[in-house]
Amino acid sequence: MATALFLALAMMGQAPVAPAATPPSDDYGYVAWCYGALGGYVDLYDQVMPEVTRIEKAFPGPDGVAASLKTYPEMRAQARADMKVFTAAITAAEKASPRPISEYGGAAVKKGRSVWSGADSANKARLAQVWMSWSPPGDCETRAKTLEKKSNILGKALIYNAAKPIEQAPASAVEALPEPAPAPEMAPAVEQAAPSEPVVTEAPKPAPVAKPVAKPPATKVATKPVAAKPVVTKPTASAKAEFIIDFADPKPCPGRLEPAKRDGKDVLVCKPD
Repeated sequence: MATALFLALAMMGQAPVAPAATPPSDDYGYVAWCYGALGGYVDLYDQVMPEVTRIEKAFPGPDGVAASLKTYPEMRAQARADMKVFTAAITAAEKASPRPISEYGGAAVKKGRSVWSGADSANKARLAQVWMSWSPPGDCETRAKTLEKKSNILGKALIYNAAKPIEQAPASAVEALPEPAPAPEMAPAVEQAAPSEPVVTEAPKPAPVAKPVAKPPATKVATKPVAAKPVVTKPTASAKAEFIIDFADPKPCPGRLEPAKRDGKDVLVCKPD
């Protein structure tokens, strides 16, 4: 634990800066602090292992020296895996934040690493003993996973709101009218010929008129009346009630996300616009 390391280094005369032992209270800063402290632990591996090996050989455990020394590479591998979890949470929070927070996160990482300040000049045996018994706070991983889940939900909500289609203004009524058809060309005027002698022609005989044929009466076909289907209208987004984001099954928020308290717990509530 960080407090145990603080006391141990104080006994060596190499106590770190006091504020470094206290991580930030917010999830993002806390996870960044965990990343820095665990990173310092991993970086000290090569420096302390010779002394750790000497101590294990001098004070072998019930399972033997080989079994005891086998745990330290496994602890380093687990620490590196935990740092990947912290990195994913930090990255998700920075992407979902509406304002830049990476500078604050970098300061929290340095604050976590400063837990190991003075390790280079400390007594090798006591530093190895502190390193062998140190572990990060137990809630580092749980808070990192919570931070990543909340950040992913908030990020989806921001993307959803940004992707709403923008209504285009209707086209001008003048533009919607069809273009007028071109006026027909006028045939050139024909010059009148000089009057000539009248020509007498016989009147045409009237064509025979055909007798109308009576059409049979049309038969009426009975048709069944069609019942009108009820029109179901879908409620608009504004008519939907607010709901609490479920971290186990997150859904996109069509409105805005706001932090709130429900039954004494901090939750994210989706409220309509």
